[in-house]
Amino acid sequence: MTIEFSHWPEHYGKSFQVTKLLGLASLGFADVTEIFEACKRIDPGNDETWVKEWLATAEAVERHGRQAEAVGNWVSARDAYARACNYTRNAEFMVMDDENEKVRLIRKSVELFEAAGQYFDVKPEKVQIPYEDAVLEGYLFTPHWIDGPRPTLFALNGGEEHSTENYFNLGPAFIAGGYNFFVWDQPGTGLSLYEKGKTRRADSEAFHSKAIDFLLTRPEVDPDKIIVFGESFSGYDSLRFASFDQRIAAVVSDGGTHKFDWPAMLRWMPPSLAAHGLRILGAESLDDFANDPQFAYDLEGVLHRIECPLLIVHGAEEALVQPHPLRQALTNYEQAGSSDKTFFPIEDRRLGGLEHCQVDNKHVAREVVLNWLCSIGLGPSAPRGT
Repeated sequence: MTIEFSHWPEHYGKSFQVTKLLGLASLGFADVTEIFEACKRIDPGNDETWVKEWLATAEAVERHGRQAEAVGNWVSARDAYARACNYTRNAEFMVMDDENEKVRLIRKSVELFEAAGQYFDVKPEKVQIPYEDAVLEGYLFTPHWIDGPRPTLFALNGGEEHSTENYFNLGPAFIAGGYNFFVWDQPGTGLSLYEKGKTRRADSEAFHSKAIDFLLTRPEVDPDKIIVFGESFSGYDSLRFASFDQRIAAVVSDGGTHKFDWPAMLRWMPPSLAAHGLRILGAESLDDFANDPQFAYDLEGVLHRIECPLLIVHGAEEALVQPHPLRQALTNYEQAGSSDKTFFPIEDRRLGGLEHCQVDNKHVAREVVLNWLCSIGLGPSAPRGT
């Protein structure tokens, strides 16, 4: 991790979460002072202090939002609720052993997101996607100043990413550019995992294609311009998805893996986080991974099926894709069957964006993706008012 952004060099995981929040601060969805005041009070070796201090910060910011809303100041209320949502989510990340508390905090972060969302320029429409014996929820944003069907960015959630986080990372820029923006609580994430029991699966097209089915029922969606964006764990998902669903017009994989070595990764994690990882995957123990195709997250022999334009984004200081992160990214690029494919390494240290999924500068990731979409004829619409 870039030393300037490593708040606790001996605690990579928690430092990475702080860097994520700093990235959101640059977008207006967190605040640098609030972040560092919380960090002053956190003992990085004690998860309880992490949860306590981020919750205290979230509650203080939410109070400001309630006070602003009470006097009709919706602008400050919107901003405070958005920041409180992200701090609540950061607290929830380290709740590993108390499922009731984890669900409570996920629900609280959703409540705060929707409290902020009622004041967004483009409000979130809560939608439902049937999957197996359950109905999973998502959000669709449709720019109201664009007439007729338009391109849609379908953002997949990473391994430990909530739909609300996904919106803050990507949504505002793409919505401002005239794209529909869609995100959902796919299996293995948020309440789809903890309340509905839906775990991830290696054949990600089995659930993401259900979301495409939904999008194609909407008149605002141009069926020939659905763009799939996957980062981190979903960098794998997006490539697998595009290999089997030809309705995708373009696909982006940012920080994606070619093959997951689950036993090695889970042994590397602290026990509580490893148990959480097993839960996301639907495994009881490491023994479950032996010769079980359910856990064969491997793109070998699959990527030749991709026909749509492809962008692979790779940060020069990638550390979470292991082993050999650059080699995995290049393998995905080389094996992809698309005749129009781009490999984009991010390595300008003056700008940053070198971390996993550019958490240290989300502006860089958005600029790279939007530039690429322009190059393939799927760039943003004209500015409003022109």
